[in-house]
Amino acid sequence: MDRRRFLWEMAIFLGCSTLSLDLKAVDAALTFKGAVSSGSGLHIALISRISDIVIPETDTPSASQAGVPGYINFYLSEFLPRDKASEFLGGLSEAFAQGEFLSLDAAQQVNIVQALDDALNTEAENPTYKKLKELIVIGYYTSRVGATQALRYDPIPGPYKEMKLAEVGRTWL
Repeated sequence: MDRRRFLWEMAIFLGCSTLSLDLKAVDAALTFKGAVSSGSGLHIALISRISDIVIPETDTPSASQAGVPGYINFYLSEFLPRDKASEFLGGLSEAFAQGEFLSLDAAQQVNIVQALDDALNTEAENPTYKKLKELIVIGYYTSRVGATQALRYDPIPGPYKEMKLAEVGRTWL
């Protein structure tokens, strides 16, 4: 067999196999597949509402508009063992009395989340809420919306300025 042909075919084979894995991961992250429990619809609604309270819509999109509930669902179903994910969702249901929290008016919901926020880093902190808030912040600021609109990330900051080696000298300042 010709060496170039062999390398070409191996590159195609490896490229196709990694492409299919990437597409599966993207599809799983963008949809609510692989739900952890049978009540995942309520959990997603609950996570979506809490996300929007933590990072509301202002001049930038809210957390749910950035896809944070999908990120959290993907994290729970793909990265946590099933028992830890179920424990997390159970703690979430306990902390927010799942069905009752969603039926409250917006001001009451904000007060509950504010009380949990105020208790962070104290003896009375809720570890489930602390983890949820961490996931919300990570999910938002690593999303395209969070990175480009909220943080205004510029992949190439400032204009290019060519420097002559003679100007720099022996040390780089």
